Amino acid sequence: MSDVLIVSVGNSPEPIINCINSLRPERVVFFCSEGSRQQIDNVLTKVRLPAFDPKRDVYILQQRLKRNQCEQVVNELDQLDRAYNQALNLIQKVRTEAPASQILVDYTAGTKTMTAALAMAAVDDTRVQLCLTTNNRSPGTASITGHSSPVAISLASIHARRLLEQQLPDLLNRYDYAAARLAVSRILRLAHQDPATTRQLRQLEDLLLALDAWDRFDHRAALEILGGSTLVDHPQAKSLKASIKTVIGSRRLIDNDASEWDHYPSHGFEVVEDLLHNAERRASQDRFDDAVGRLYRAMELIAQLALKFDYGIETGNVDLERLPEKLRDVYMEKRVQKKKFREGKPVLELALQESFDLLAALDHQIGLAWMRKRSYLVSLLKKRNMSLFAHGFSPISIEDWNQFNEIYVAFIESAINARIEEWVHPSGMNSGRLAQLPCSLHGIAINPHSVA
Repeated sequence: MSDVLIVSVGNSPEPIINCINSLRPERVVFFCSEGSRQQIDNVLTKVRLPAFDPKRDVYILQQRLKRNQCEQVVNELDQLDRAYNQALNLIQKVRTEAPASQILVDYTAGTKTMTAALAMAAVDDTRVQLCLTTNNRSPGTASITGHSSPVAISLASIHARRLLEQQLPDLLNRYDYAAARLAVSRILRLAHQDPATTRQLRQLEDLLLALDAWDRFDHRAALEILGGSTLVDHPQAKSLKASIKTVIGSRRLIDNDASEWDHYPSHGFEVVEDLLHNAERRASQDRFDDAVGRLYRAMELIAQLALKFDYGIETGNVDLERLPEKLRDVYMEKRVQKKKFREGKPVLELALQESFDLLAALDHQIGLAWMRKRSYLVSLLKKRNMSLFAHGFSPISIEDWNQFNEIYVAFIESAINARIEEWVHPSGMNSGRLAQLPCSLHGIAINPHSVA
């Protein structure tokens, strides 16, 4: 891979000459002012640059030199924002012209504004190697004279600090774990990372990977990542691992695929809590159709779990023998009317409303609570059914979400609390509520000020 060196130009050619002789790049691009342009000729008398093209490789910042100069001339030399944008444009221009080359930036020479702008642009670009050509300055002089050589500047800790203090807080605040993990991965790819920062960022990357998997309901993958070697001593990973094991304990009651996964004893409704929290996360992102879809599934799960947990009844194929005798004829007739068969045998499948109606007919407290608000709950479901994710094309508005949040979330919360109150943990301890996934660095036990 060839190197392209971008250097800022000041009043002395020596540091540039030493830098070029040390790095021996294929091409050199000079970032200068009209006043320092003449130093390029002095450099060219001392170094061999066969590929040099003055029209291509000299990038001059505008500068007002006289009072009567045209008003269209903007003084870029002393304005940091303009000099920064020009430096960034230069780096991008060089990358377009030489996409396979490694870009090196040396900001040793030039005015304070020029060097600050070039260094800032190099830092923000993230893909260039920043250098500084140094030696011991002569007493009482501002210029570098004599032999000097370029030293690579490590930007890893700068990028890590920016990541933790500026980028991740906003991403985590909206639960965008996937974007947060990608941001961490980009910083980890930078060279010259100190071991302590690397370890912290790798822990953070794996933690975000686990949270992203959990957010997508890939509970098994999340559990495996949380149990990995990088997170073995991370305090938040241990807590999250315990929580997800209870969710799996709940899920395995109605999901045969999860029956062999590692789990903790469960009151049965943790998977409903998990869906409820997921709906809250989608609503925080203004994804209200997604949020309502999760509430609908949470309602389905409440009925499915209550019927399975308390009566051994599966809504996908109701065993009429498990029903009280007074209900058998009614549900036998329902099975005949539905005309559904599986492997040649008639089956009775219950939709959401029918499942809660059965719970009410069984005098279950959740079913009785459903019947008290049935008309309102059913009417609100029509808005969900008309959404694009169900059977229509009408988007769920924030006003719709607020209604669902007020009515359905309250119903789901009461069902969860009732289950927790009546369930006895094998250890004899009370079972607490499942916590929402973390939305801050503090929530995942990362201190942004600990970066070197």
